[in-house]
Amino acid sequence: MHPIFMAALVAVSLFATLRAGAVSYPYQSCFEIASRMHDVPLDVLLAVAATESAWNPDARSHADAHGIMQIQWPGTARHLGVTRVSELYNPCLNIELGARYLRELLDRNDGDLSRALASYNYGPTRIAAEPTLPAGAVRYVELVSGQRARIRDGAAGSTGRAAAAADGVMRFAHAARARRYAATLNDRVDSAVFSWRDGVDGYEVIMQVADGGLSFADVTLLETLGWPGLGESP
Repeated sequence: MHPIFMAALVAVSLFATLRAGAVSYPYQSCFEIASRMHDVPLDVLLAVAATESAWNPDARSHADAHGIMQIQWPGTARHLGVTRVSELYNPCLNIELGARYLRELLDRNDGDLSRALASYNYGPTRIAAEPTLPAGAVRYVELVSGQRARIRDGAAGSTGRAAAAADGVMRFAHAARARRYAATLNDRVDSAVFSWRDGVDGYEVIMQVADGGLSFADVTLLETLGWPGLGESP
């Protein structure tokens, strides 16, 4: 890696969250350095991080993608020169890798951001073979675009796991089942917190979404598990 960027990583790793105007973003300096280094718009990098991991540097998906930008191991990581999966949990390095990969995908797609983002999510080989984007890739691009718009409007700054409006409720007849279900989701979903409570008719599991929103991987997982209301989310 470029020695100047390595020096910058050491400096910015001393603090986790900086101010960007009136809005706070995690690892702001790392995003700014990576944006300038690889000529990728800052709001695009922030939006991808929000979509992929809800800015969680410790995120790991069931597809073996790791860190804040969800770099896939081992394929994408080794392509980018990473030899140890533990390196992907250095958030500033992970951000630089994600920016470098996005620059490569933009160049491959003649600057077409939608196809570059689809390639980031689906894999460049799969997207290159398709004249039109698959429905899942289109949805991913829309999610990133939505995050980008919120970032531009200054509405996506806080990424703490404070309570946000619940996106749905799952109901159970027995408290033990509700408790186990909430525990399972808390183990598998990174961008929301689940709890259970007594309901009017049985027991309820509720979801509190981090301010950055659900990551794309978590939306996909929750839809697979039948969580209600996701299709109605903006």
